[in-house]
Amino acid sequence: MAKHRRKKSYKYVYLAIGFILGGILFFGLSNHNVRNKLVQTVMGYAQPESTTILVVGQDSIKPLRSDTIILVCLNTKSEEVLLFSIPRDTRVEVPGNGYDKINHSYAKGGIKLLKETIEKSLDINIPYTVEINYQGFEKVIDLLGGVEIDVEHDMKYADRAQDLVINITAGKQRLKGDKALQYVRYRNDKLGDIGRIKRQQIFLQALFHEIDNPLNLPKMPQIIQELRQALVTNFSNEELINLGLWFKEIDARVMITDMMPGEAAYIKGVSYWEPDLEASKKLITEFFLKEKRVEEQPNES
Repeated sequence: MAKHRRKKSYKYVYLAIGFILGGILFFGLSNHNVRNKLVQTVMGYAQPESTTILVVGQDSIKPLRSDTIILVCLNTKSEEVLLFSIPRDTRVEVPGNGYDKINHSYAKGGIKLLKETIEKSLDINIPYTVEINYQGFEKVIDLLGGVEIDVEHDMKYADRAQDLVINITAGKQRLKGDKALQYVRYRNDKLGDIGRIKRQQIFLQALFHEIDNPLNLPKMPQIIQELRQALVTNFSNEELINLGLWFKEIDARVMITDMMPGEAAYIKGVSYWEPDLEASKKLITEFFLKEKRVEEQPNES
């Protein structure tokens, strides 16, 4: 048993050394593509397979509900990422509970029941799950040095019951952890939750680009350590590293944002998002069928 623990600790020492060597290579080379390839080689990178990740942002009300639900679909063949947002008021059949809002499935049965609900509704398999709370979100964003966002208008809102105060001025700015959380939670405008989803998608795209910031590479061991504390996930450390390195070439990826199609509806006096599940299934299926386009080379005359 002692040998096993020692061997495991050595593995993380090697990973740390890999990060250090990667940082030296990263800053010592000016060519973006070359340095990324070298960092990946030093760190023993293995490209992730195409997969689906269920990302859940918890709210602060007990029992905990899923304030944010996003399917992050990776197609590593076409080198595309689909951020598929599911409105929290989406009306679906929750196994063992009948029809209800999808975020209630999380309150009733946690990530397991939410995952089962989405898998059955969309006829898909979701191998990976990630749960993050507000405090963990703020910590990770602060470690990255914030995220640059062009805030479309002043955002001011207060809800003492949720201990929520939002106060953000319009304009392009770098949002640190607390302000970033306010930005992704704000929904006090005409579009309500749908507007909030659009802002969350904008924020996630900006966040992925922060991963490609050279200044953040030396912080990666600390970021991963904080992530492991802030997240509840079934990803291994190695899988998180490989995922992070795959996203480091985000400029070479195509980022697609979409939302579960449907329409607002009132049923028995309750507000829902009535989804078009067949259209959702088609959208996800077609995404994973894509192959990388081969750019035609001009004929030499």
